Amino acid sequence: MGELEDEFRPMFVEEAKGHLERIASGLLALETAPDDQAAIDAVFREAHTMKGAAGMVGMMRVSRLAHRLEDLLVELRAGTRRSTPELTDAMLRVVDGLGRLIASAASGEQDASDEAALERLLPTPLAPVAAIGSNGGPHPEAALTSADAKPAPAAAIVPIQVVLAPAAAIVPTQVVLAPAAAIVPTQVVLGPASPKPPAPPAAAALGVAVVIPDPPAIAPPPAATTAPAQVAHVDRKHLDAATLEVPVARIDELNRLVGEASAAQLRVGHVFGTELSLDPDQITEYRELTKVINQLQEVTERTRMVPVGTLEPILHRTVRDSARAAGKNLRWEMIGEDIEVDRGVLEELVSPLLHLVRNSVGHGIELPAQRLAAGKPEQAVVRLHATQVGAKVVIAISDDGAGIDVAAVRASAAKAGVDVSGLSEDQSLHLIFRAGISTAKTLTEESGRGVGLDVVTTAVQAVHGEIEVVNHPGFGAEFRIVVPITLTVVACLIVSIAGQSFALPLHRIIRMLEAQNVQLVGGRKLAVVDGVAVPVSNLAALLGLPSTDDGPWVMLGTAASSHAFQVERVLQKRDVVVRGLTGRLRALKAVSGASIEPNGSILLVLDVPVLIERSNILAETASRIAEGPVAPARQLSVMVVDDALMVRELQRSILERGGYAVRTASDGAEALAMLAEQPADLVVTDIEMPNIDGFLLTSSIRTNPRLANIPVLIVSSRASEEDHQRGLDAGADGYIVKTSFDEAGLLSAVSRLLGRTATATPRGKGGAPIRAHTKKVNPVQAKAPQ
Repeated sequence: MGELEDEFRPMFVEEAKGHLERIASGLLALETAPDDQAAIDAVFREAHTMKGAAGMVGMMRVSRLAHRLEDLLVELRAGTRRSTPELTDAMLRVVDGLGRLIASAASGEQDASDEAALERLLPTPLAPVAAIGSNGGPHPEAALTSADAKPAPAAAIVPIQVVLAPAAAIVPTQVVLAPAAAIVPTQVVLGPASPKPPAPPAAAALGVAVVIPDPPAIAPPPAATTAPAQVAHVDRKHLDAATLEVPVARIDELNRLVGEASAAQLRVGHVFGTELSLDPDQITEYRELTKVINQLQEVTERTRMVPVGTLEPILHRTVRDSARAAGKNLRWEMIGEDIEVDRGVLEELVSPLLHLVRNSVGHGIELPAQRLAAGKPEQAVVRLHATQVGAKVVIAISDDGAGIDVAAVRASAAKAGVDVSGLSEDQSLHLIFRAGISTAKTLTEESGRGVGLDVVTTAVQAVHGEIEVVNHPGFGAEFRIVVPITLTVVACLIVSIAGQSFALPLHRIIRMLEAQNVQLVGGRKLAVVDGVAVPVSNLAALLGLPSTDDGPWVMLGTAASSHAFQVERVLQKRDVVVRGLTGRLRALKAVSGASIEPNGSILLVLDVPVLIERSNILAETASRIAEGPVAPARQLSVMVVDDALMVRELQRSILERGGYAVRTASDGAEALAMLAEQPADLVVTDIEMPNIDGFLLTSSIRTNPRLANIPVLIVSSRASEEDHQRGLDAGADGYIVKTSFDEAGLLSAVSRLLGRTATATPRGKGGAPIRAHTKKVNPVQAKAPQ
């Protein structure tokens, strides 16, 4: 039995993810509709199935906890217990704990205390009740309790008949890429009032139908009464609903091979034209090949598409938990969950969408008393609305809260060192996407640190999307994320620059126009287009290629700005199969991807936001040169102290990308010796280190007159309030818990402690400036940035 358990346990782990997700979704639904018997039944079935499957693969702790959930669901179904927010809290925490237990069991880690702690979260069962089965009779599990978990007498054992499907019933399977939660590979039918075990999770993988017969007293229905037409109809329905779980890596490999076939077909056409002097479009076989490959490419692209609704459980749970923590009453809605988008795009949008829904709950939605005073319903609404517009998908997160206080945004930006005197209302509104700016009045785990919406912008730009904000003061706000449906095939404008072909994504092109009169204003080249001054750059010069002064202009734009680029020639518009860059090619920040041309050459797809940003940097440099020489800003230095090499190098990498000069030390003693030779502008230190730990290092810095003014930021895995207070008592200016550590949080905290303002522009990847407009904060604000 042990070998079978080991063989089928990975399959159970994958299936359990779907069970847990559906249980959590059902519990959230029950919170709004406590009397929904269908929802209770659905959650009960998921818990029951998982309990039986867990027992069969030897995960008894999971099985016992699932049984405890069953007990509560039996009471809900019988009406002896009502669903409450507190009960939902407890059951959701147990569901989360079950996920951890399953993962730890799969990795070989066992901790019996976890099970006991999770079981204590659940309320004590009431008096045993008879559960009602789906057929209206008593459920076979109703009388079971944890004390009844012992072998059944021999008379209760019911033989299991395993029937292999006949060859005629085996139909080709249609491959449908669906989330694991949507795949239900097998159905097990239990006879009435028969204590029969569920089918093993391996049944579907083996292509076996498990039939558990009813007691002999009940005669089975005649098998030959079904008409042939009905059989055909049933088989066709099974074919339509058939799904097959396929590893994502295999789908990606299929897409790659189809791209290779398409490129090979184009090269064959090129050979026909250049070597054989034949028009490939006049060759019937070549036309058929082109048609089939195009169809194959469309089909494989669809396998990468997943519905936006796959994110509903995690977003719903996040909104619900955030509202409960903040004491707010709201309802979650989702519209357009069937809209599909490339899996890679949707994966990148998970974090931005989580930030936006937390932002709506934390900043937008008012407390119930405030809503009633404003004449609004006590219950607020946070909504996700997805829609497709051409080759793009728009995902909007909206709420009916107070809207964005633009005056508060301007005040926060001004405190952070940003000049807001000349900004319009719309420009002021977009300041919320800059790091270090927050309108939160109180510091919480999720707001008040000025980190969040700038992360959203970065993530959206990574998938070649853009974000827009619409504000209705007093009535709510809406954030719209606009992304391409797929990153695999992109409609592009092909242009010639210095004799080479480059691709510009069409969704970034505003218009094409002939060259206009250019004026030099403050070192910048500007042209008036439709009454608006537009910056102008030569694209060849920007890419470091030989340039000329002749050629048409292509006006490119993002949500924030537009820019006109002069090119040599405009060649054509067409779809480009884009491949991501790998290895050292990733360092080409102005290039977002590449494609193979019919003649075998490489077509580079340019990254428009990076081009515009580089052009603006060069224009600012030219403007400063025109105004006269200025003294270069001194590069700020940071000392990183940690005895773990990996942590030191990770923090060094992050800080160097932020534009800081970094030195490292392996413990406090080495750090003090290095600081004695050359002080730093800031020290980032761990606590637990040999020789001199972080507490003693901090106090030593404070007692040294030469080093006393150096800010100290502690980054430690110790999360207790005692350690936090001890660090502050030793003289630390900030404290970050490593479990909350991320790149944006570290840069924001360092920037604040150094008092960096908008005049400082640390460089990020590819030389792009990281604009963290912050000021010095107190130690509490610097703790654990999110």
